[in-house]
Amino acid sequence: MIAAIHQPNFFPWMGYFRKIARADVFVFLDSVQMPLSVPRWTNRVRLLVGGRPAWVSCPIHRISGQCQAINTVAIDDSQPWRRKMCRTLEINYGKSQYFKAIFPVLSGFIHEKREDISAYNINNIMGICHLIGIEARFEVASSLPCSSSGLSGSTLLAHLCQALGADTYLAGDGAGGYERPEEYEGRGISLIHNRFVPPVYPQVGGDDGFLPGLSIIDALMNCGTKRTKEMLLM
Repeated sequence: MIAAIHQPNFFPWMGYFRKIARADVFVFLDSVQMPLSVPRWTNRVRLLVGGRPAWVSCPIHRISGQCQAINTVAIDDSQPWRRKMCRTLEINYGKSQYFKAIFPVLSGFIHEKREDISAYNINNIMGICHLIGIEARFEVASSLPCSSSGLSGSTLLAHLCQALGADTYLAGDGAGGYERPEEYEGRGISLIHNRFVPPVYPQVGGDDGFLPGLSIIDALMNCGTKRTKEMLLM
């Protein structure tokens, strides 16, 4: 049984969905602290804007001087960011092959009303998985009936795997610098890595050849759901 665990990110890149596709159970790690440093993927992601990678963001309310768990960070809807994001998609992806099929669905996700960024991201990630046809069992860390209070890093992830009954943990591609394999081995859990190589596909509006690392929105607009799923399962 393979478990993958990740913070709930804002319309994530393809590598995120590759982890979901390879996992039997995927856990949204919503109870850890919201990252203070940038790039912060919890409320922003890159898209092609004017032929270049550019950030699109969901504004959030932060409590000054306090560290907050992701599931306590509220969305700032005093700003018209939803309308702005949809307009950005219309302008920059309007000529893409699958815009007419994909945009109405994404617009519905973007306009989904949720109070906090965690619930918003989780809803949209699961919605995109359903759209593509990726199946996994989803769990939310803060709702699991196990105590992980005070744990962090590999200790926390291994503890969650053990609580789920998983015998294998699927780590992300950037985890090599901080993972502690002994934490998993000590609990009888195998550690494997995602090792996702972004596939090259035609991008409408790219000025400098293929640009990887963009939101999965870019792949959906240019390739559609069927081809996007095929690329994730390569």
